[in-house]
Amino acid sequence: MSNQNQSGDIQARLQKIAENFKPKQPRKFALLMPVKEPIKMLLAKKATYEDVRIILAEENIIVSRDTIHRFCRQIIGQKSVRQRKTTTKPLKNTPIPSPSPSIKAALQEQRERLPGVWGRRKRGPRITDSKNL
Repeated sequence: MSNQNQSGDIQARLQKIAENFKPKQPRKFALLMPVKEPIKMLLAKKATYEDVRIILAEENIIVSRDTIHRFCRQIIGQKSVRQRKTTTKPLKNTPIPSPSPSIKAALQEQRERLPGVWGRRKRGPRITDSKNL
């Protein structure tokens, strides 16, 4: 019977520990937890993260601006302030002007004279022509 009592006590203690368990915060977040509400107030008054960092530095809480940003996003749950456009403007259907026949003819003639330059590139390494050296 004492075995069952001990296992019951252990289960009760573990249950109590599990109910009161809080995951460890990163060390820098742990520094900011006591000042969570003042940070919220500063951000509500449109203070920048740099302003918050400077104010905290005066109180000997040294953290980076990026840490404050991550703290606000992850712990406070602040959403992005930046507004994004949800609709896009449709593109105008403007026809692309075709080149004049004289330009087309000149390009075609040039392609016929220089087939290597205008032709499709061959696969493999590019080897310099020894005549051009």
